[in-house]
Amino acid sequence: AGVAGRAAENVVAILPGADRRLAGQAIVLGAHFDHLGTGRFGSLAPDSGQIHNGADDNASGTAAVLELARLLSRARPRPARTVVFVLFSGEEEGTLGSAWYADHPAVPMDSTYAYLNFDMVGRLRNGRLLITGARTATEWTALLDSVNAGARFDMHASGDGWGPSDQVSFFAKKRPVLHFFTDLHEDYHRPSDDAEKIGADGIAQV
Repeated sequence: AGVAGRAAENVVAILPGADRRLAGQAIVLGAHFDHLGTGRFGSLAPDSGQIHNGADDNASGTAAVLELARLLSRARPRPARTVVFVLFSGEEEGTLGSAWYADHPAVPMDSTYAYLNFDMVGRLRNGRLLITGARTATEWTALLDSVNAGARFDMHASGDGWGPSDQVSFFAKKRPVLHFFTDLHEDYHRPSDDAEKIGADGIAQV
């Protein structure tokens, strides 16, 4: 990808669990905050020379994780388990940041109970929400159906944890995962993926 020898960083924050019996167990919420620069590698408009701002891919997921951190840190009672919030770099070059985290986790991987990935959640249209990884834990299907009874998304939940986003790094470590995604669009990996096309209310719903 032309990035050999360059340093990048993940951003990690930890909300300790409120229940002493469960605080050693963690749920990880994550998104990647890198994108394509001027689009040399991975762009669908590689000769444009324009900055690819990546408003949906993946400023939307980054915003979702930051908002979840704000809400959960203020929640009363706090979550019983520890919640780890991670913003990954290097996803567009091959999930480099999440692969590094999976080998150097803030909470041991055998105490990480699930990873929830938010990648491209900024263009909710007609309530259509795709969730992959639904077969990585026996509990997921019933839990998602229960939550969606109130949320009423046009929800499509399926699949294992493989795929071109950061959940794959956790699934490779045999952790249950879910990847939330509001589907592809014509601006994917192009300079036209800009902020004015983002639906903030849709991100909040997700």
